[in-house]
This record gives sequence, C-alpha cells and structure tokens, in this order.
Amino acid sequence: MEFTSVTIIIGTTDETDSLKKTVDYIMENCDYDDLSKVLMVKSKNASEGCNEAISFLEVKYGEKVRGLEQTRPYIGGAIRDGFDAADSSHIMLLPSDLAISLECIPEMIRRVKAKPDVISKTSRWLKKDSFHEYNGLRKIINKLSQIFLRVLYSADLTDFTSPVQTAPTDAYMKSVWQELNFPFLLEMVLVPLRRGYRFEEFAVGCYGRQQGKSKNSAKQTALYLKTALRIRFTKKSRLTKE
Repeated sequence: MEFTSVTIIIGTTDETDSLKKTVDYIMENCDYDDLSKVLMVKSKNASEGCNEAISFLEVKYGEKVRGLEQTRPYIGGAIRDGFDAADSSHIMLLPSDLAISLECIPEMIRRVKAKPDVISKTSRWLKKDSFHEYNGLRKIINKLSQIFLRVLYSADLTDFTSPVQTAPTDAYMKSVWQELNFPFLLEMVLVPLRRGYRFEEFAVGCYGRQQGKSKNSAKQTALYLKTALRIRFTKKSRLTKE
C-alpha cells in the first residue's frame, strides 16, 4: 500500500484551549496535502466552551477541520464513529487535553509515509523521565500492566495501553471491535497486533491532563484485563471482518 493522506481523530467533551492548541499545532506543523481532515468528535453533552472552540476552528481552517457529534456511546463509540468518517489511507488518534507531546504528530506522519504498512506508535516508556506531572500510583500500575501484556502477547511493545498511533485505515476498518468504553483504547492496539500488523514505537513525552476532567475510572481500568485476555485467546480469524 501507499500513503495518500491521514485523518486525525480527536475526541473531546469539555476541552477548549487545549483543543485549539492541538489543532493549531497540526495545521501549522503538518504538510497541508498530507491531511485528509482533522475530525473533532464531540460527545452529545459537550460543554458550551467545547462547542464554541469547535465552531471557531471550523471557521478558522475551513474544510480540513470539522466537528462530528458521536452517535455510538462512550469514548470507544466516538472513535469508531471517527473511523467511519475517514476517507484516507491512514488514521491517527490524538487526545485533546495535551496529554502527549504534540511533536509526535508530524513524526508519525513522516514514519507512515516511509513505511505505510507499519503502525507508527508513541511510547511513554522508551525513555526515562518521559512522564511529567503524572500520578505516581497510576504510573506504577501502568508499568506493571506493560510487563504483564508483554508476557501475555509475547510482543516487544513497550506501551500497549496508549493508542496514540497512526495506522493504515484497513487495520481499523477490517477489525472486529467489541468494546465501546475505555477498554476500546487497549483494543485499538491489541486487535491489530493479533491480526499481524507490525508496530514501530518511538519515544514521546507524557503529561498529566492539562484541561478537562478525565472520564476514566478504576472500574474501567480494571476491565482492561478482561479485554486483554479475550483478545489474546480469540482466534485471529474472528478478529477480522470477512
């Protein structure tokens, strides 16, 4: 396959300034022709400030940047709605709260242009001191999770639990998804991995949420284990759409 363009999906609910900074960075630092669209997928109960930010960005950047109100429920549903709206060779997922260093955006595009069949993936664990203003307990739990998943999947990835990556569109459109809530973020990595897609990680800085309130919970995090086990022991053929 070859790279033609990328659809960048940004989920948002109550982010304002951080959403603007993210989209501004994309439009100022990425080749215009590499972008199919920047898709800001908002929840039905998005805050007034969030809606105003989306409208502002649509006017500022025209057809390349647009908002989409999700129809499926929860965060996974929003991302899957974004998949359906993509019309490009590749899809990138980004947070809207500045939780990841924005320099990763043009770097992922550069990498998939060079290797279109390989999923370009960010990793918070490739370098020391990549975590900034991050909850200490959450960091320990995350580290233990990476070790467990590396053994379970016999894979050499260092960051299974962050889906900030750029993948061929078929990696998503031809996968069988089951999750709709936060475990979908893990499913985004594990299903393409089980289907045989190659990943190439590179180091990225990680920051505590800069704006908005996290919708994740301890219960949702615990459900990651169930999702990981299900995918690991599901036949590959059942993870791929016929």
